[in-house]
Amino acid sequence: MYKFSSASKTMATAVCALMLALPVTLLAACSGTELKPFSQYSEYAVKAADDGDPGDAKWASYLKSHFQKRATDRDCIIAGKAQDDSQLQLVVDLDGSMDSDYEVAVAPHEIRLKARSTEAMLWLQYQFMSSASADDGRFLSADLPPAVVDCRSDAKGSFAFEHRSIYTPTNTNADMMPILGVGNVDFDWGLWGHNLRKVFTDGIPAEATAMVNGKRDAGQFCFSSEALYRAYEQFVIDQYGDGSDGVTTRFAVVPNDNRLVCQCAACKAKGNTPQSATSAVTALIERLARRFPHQMFFTSAYSTTRKAPTHRLPDNVGVMVSAIDMPMAPETSQAKGHEGLEAQVKAWQKCCSRVYVWDYMRNFDDYLTPYPCLHHMQSRLRFYRDLGVKGVFLNGSGYDYVPFDDVQTYVLAQLLINPDVDIEACTSRYFASAYPKTGQLLGDYYRKIEQQAQRATLPFYGGIDEALSTWLDARQFGEFFSSMDRASKQADEAERSKLNRLLTALAFTRLEIMRSQQQAPSRQQIDAMTSLLAHHTAFEDMANYRESDGDIDGYLKQWHESYPWLDSAGNLLHGASIDAKPKADAHLLSDGKQGFATDYHLGWLITSAPVQRFSVSSGLPSAAVFHVSLLHAPQWHIFAPSSIEVVQGGAVKGKAIIATPTDSRRVRVSISASSLQPGVKTEVIITQTATAEGRKTMALDEIEITNRQ
Repeated sequence: MYKFSSASKTMATAVCALMLALPVTLLAACSGTELKPFSQYSEYAVKAADDGDPGDAKWASYLKSHFQKRATDRDCIIAGKAQDDSQLQLVVDLDGSMDSDYEVAVAPHEIRLKARSTEAMLWLQYQFMSSASADDGRFLSADLPPAVVDCRSDAKGSFAFEHRSIYTPTNTNADMMPILGVGNVDFDWGLWGHNLRKVFTDGIPAEATAMVNGKRDAGQFCFSSEALYRAYEQFVIDQYGDGSDGVTTRFAVVPNDNRLVCQCAACKAKGNTPQSATSAVTALIERLARRFPHQMFFTSAYSTTRKAPTHRLPDNVGVMVSAIDMPMAPETSQAKGHEGLEAQVKAWQKCCSRVYVWDYMRNFDDYLTPYPCLHHMQSRLRFYRDLGVKGVFLNGSGYDYVPFDDVQTYVLAQLLINPDVDIEACTSRYFASAYPKTGQLLGDYYRKIEQQAQRATLPFYGGIDEALSTWLDARQFGEFFSSMDRASKQADEAERSKLNRLLTALAFTRLEIMRSQQQAPSRQQIDAMTSLLAHHTAFEDMANYRESDGDIDGYLKQWHESYPWLDSAGNLLHGASIDAKPKADAHLLSDGKQGFATDYHLGWLITSAPVQRFSVSSGLPSAAVFHVSLLHAPQWHIFAPSSIEVVQGGAVKGKAIIATPTDSRRVRVSISASSLQPGVKTEVIITQTATAEGRKTMALDEIEITNRQ
């Protein structure tokens, strides 16, 4: 046994005390790296990481100024070094040499905001302001989207895509775009899409139009035209300059949206074929890229420019690859066209440094029925990221209102930054922030339809039947609508205004669900919803329910002019079985319901057969009138037929020759037939028009047979 002298005992006691204290000291050091709740700091002290760095100084000043604007007590934001742990030190560090786009580094009572670019720094600062104001009641942040970065702990990341653009009504505030971290092509491109005509200030000269079938066609451009080059050159100079000031702008060089290709001698010499304009378009874009080396020029891999060039393009040339041929499947790897899109991306990556994807995120035939696409879009964005795509443009409804567009735009902005974010967490965060009273109700319903949609491929152009067969449960939707209506009356003015807008839009879905039913609802139910939808005029962004020919007032007019449920009294064919050759949904022609002329999806039998035959076996009177209801809508490639014949036993019993209508509308044709024999099969033979060119279809919604008076 060791014996200690008094001195040794004193030392031993000190050592023991030190050893006992050591865990406490380490614990204190560890806990010191944690921050107090933001609300417990008396002040926020903002400083530049390097006072001698103009970038750091500028962004430190920006953070102080804009954070102060949100403070109810401006004195709680100060400049300089924190004096003690009652103050939270904020350090701003703009560092172009970082290996990530942004970083949050937390030290005891200090948060360092680091970013590689000014774009990332602005986004990160608002992430911090949103995060802090959620905990600290001294700041106003109702206009800020909820933060996705937790600024109370270390975080680091890079944006998945260098270019992120969302074309939705929610994303039309230029001040909010950098805060969300996304752009909008209408705001941050010099020229985009099929808008080449805009480079001409005094009309398009004939020499700039395409040579098709030996003559000039104003529907397309000649991309070898010197007039087109000079007009585009002047447009860039006049509107945006040459980019030498350090401000780079993106410009599109894209043909009009049709299959026309210029076949003039110059374009053919460059390599144009009747199907491909890639060669001439590429030559023009290369010329512009050399003229303006500080600007960016993009073509599109779509339609006549789908094929990639075989040579390397300048570094400031890129391409937008269209994803329209890849269906919106729950898993992109299961989508029918994903192999083709992947091959196209890889082909363009061989010839240009910037490959972007032009993707689609709406049902363009129905903006007002909820379209739960977030999980589908997450799968697509992961696919693009893994392919090495550098930018994504999400084509939404533009400026037209869409239910749940606000939460979808918010979540999609996060997915464009990081496709692996938790969608459920993002939606919950948004609904709680934007809808304090009804957020739980809205969030619960939205999550349900997202979950139900995960088993379905969503249509880019579809009707209510497709929604009802997959993600939209009519009873569940009706209960949600009624609950939201009741809850809206308890919300404050700002929230109630948003809910009234949502309820007005969803009245369209209620009406479409009614229209899909075989039995007519009460007139009172219909009148309630048409009256509610008629209030769309109170909202300037709610004039249309679809991309084209979707005027809501025109839709409401159809409810008065084409009431879906027909009076079947006297109709000898009502409920009868009809055979079709080629095979078609012939039950639509005897169900006692008619479609709307504003919509080809619901109630219409669509056929592309040059000759469509329908036969009826039930007994008919010796003389009858056959009434055939048709749709003429050239904008949808639907044309009235050239003739309708009633045939029995090989003999024509009645015939109508149909003149092509001059406008889009319903066409009702009546054919008198005589000498009909009871019990003999009767055919109605409808022949497609020969005058229309290109893709042709016919649409029918009802055949009625009445006694001839």
